[in-house]
Amino acid sequence: MANIMQLHPPKGPEGDMKEYKQKLIRHRAGLGARFFVVLAVILGVCLAIYFYQRNRSYTDYEVCVTVERSDTVNTQYAEYNGKLLKYSRDGISCVDAQNKAVWSQTYTMQTPIVDICQNEVVVASQQGNEIYVFDGKGLQTQITTLLPIQQVSVSAQGVTAVLLNDSTYAWIYLYDKEGNQLTEARCSLEETGQPLSISLSSDGTKLAVSYLQVQEGTAGSCVVFYNFGSVGSNFVDKIVASKVYSDTLIPKVKYLGSSQCVAISGEGIIYYEGAEIPEEQHTVTVEKEIRSIFFGENRVGLILEGEGGDAGRYQLRLYDMKGNLVLSETSDLDYRQAKLSGKYLILYGANECEIYSDRGVLKYTGSFDSEIADIYKTKGLERYVLVFSDRTEEIKLQ
Repeated sequence: MANIMQLHPPKGPEGDMKEYKQKLIRHRAGLGARFFVVLAVILGVCLAIYFYQRNRSYTDYEVCVTVERSDTVNTQYAEYNGKLLKYSRDGISCVDAQNKAVWSQTYTMQTPIVDICQNEVVVASQQGNEIYVFDGKGLQTQITTLLPIQQVSVSAQGVTAVLLNDSTYAWIYLYDKEGNQLTEARCSLEETGQPLSISLSSDGTKLAVSYLQVQEGTAGSCVVFYNFGSVGSNFVDKIVASKVYSDTLIPKVKYLGSSQCVAISGEGIIYYEGAEIPEEQHTVTVEKEIRSIFFGENRVGLILEGEGGDAGRYQLRLYDMKGNLVLSETSDLDYRQAKLSGKYLILYGANECEIYSDRGVLKYTGSFDSEIADIYKTKGLERYVLVFSDRTEEIKLQ
């Protein structure tokens, strides 16, 4: 028998194990590389879909749910934590998108006015004497005043500020969640002026008031901040800050949270900030007449008169709490209401609307076959609730 020469000696157990480990490392490295490639592809697709949806505009919609309903002619509506408030001279109710009542309360008010802060709602009879305070479960307390009510403002804790007027003085009363009077402030119309607007901070400890003052035949304003906490007890009449604006009318003040407040004048927006003692921080000046004001979470919205023609009938502006312009668009819509619903700016007229994202993308413009009573964003991708006098529709843009 011929001898067979072995060109490669046998590797033995140690050589086999080393080769096995090398193959295993290469295999795992290949799996890892494929995993990251697949992950990158999936992430890229998701980002592409995200940016596509964020910048996409819609021309039509699908009605997902329709709920028949009948309301009185003078019923008004307000968005409330993804639900709807319906209020009129006869009562107020909170309903969901299917028109199922969460809570309701009857009353008799000639002119009901409403304020909302997070989960709290106050409804009062303007020029009357009745106040009702609600939370997500229903009625918390009822308050009766001796003087006519001018304005109300509620905090996230259910603390309610009430502006009352008589022929000589204006009075500001503060009530807790159970309806107990916490404090009061008297405003002399000759000394401080006529209160135009009040707003309570969300923590219920600070109150901003805009006063109309007339000096030597010239109308101006004074913005006053009250602190009803421990800090305010160290100041006369609990007034911790004030500033006079000569030749400027400030018809609206609004707290957006516990430490940030804005004042709206005919010339623009004034920003204040302070956990205990607010101070003026920023100002925004506008050149055109302000037609509408609206507020959202950390946002202030203005609609200004436009140039007309190709420049648009109206200018839409949205500012953050530093006074930075975050949205600037033009519109020709003959709107009746402008509002922020979540991160969306909504304008609607009799039977048409425009919906903008917070990045200025016109998500939808179109008309409907009935007069719009309200519209707001609901849960789900591009889903909205349309409120008509005879029905509620949940729609999905497409």
